[in-house]
Amino acid sequence: MKPDAGHRPADPDSRARTHLANERTFLAWFRTGITLIALGLAAAQFLTPNLIPGVPVVHLLSIVMVAAGITMLIIGRRRYVVSRDRIEQGRFLPAASSVDFSVALFTIVGLVAIAFILLAPR
Repeated sequence: MKPDAGHRPADPDSRARTHLANERTFLAWFRTGITLIALGLAAAQFLTPNLIPGVPVVHLLSIVMVAAGITMLIIGRRRYVVSRDRIEQGRFLPAASSVDFSVALFTIVGLVAIAFILLAPR
C-alpha cells in the first residue's frame, strides 16, 4: 500500500535542515536578548543618571532594556521548543503570538527610547 501524499515519511536531510533552521532562529532570538541586556547595562553605566531631577529616567530605561532582553530569551526558547516538537510531529505552524508579543514589547521599548531622547540634554 502506497503512503498517502500528505503522510509521507520526511526526508532525513530535509528534517535535519529544518531543525538546523530552527536552531538558527533561536540563536537570532538569543542574540537579540543578549544585546538588549548589554544595552541596558551600558545605559545604566554610561548615561547621565539625573537628566530630570527626581525622575530616574536612565534607571527606568536600563530596566526596560534588560527586561526586554530577558523576555526575548524566554520567547526564543519557547519558540524553539514548540517548533522542535512540531517539526518532529510533522505539524509545524509558523509563529504568531510570539511575533505579536515581540512587536508590542519593542513598540514600548521604542516609545521609552523616544521619550529618553526628547528628555536628554542637547
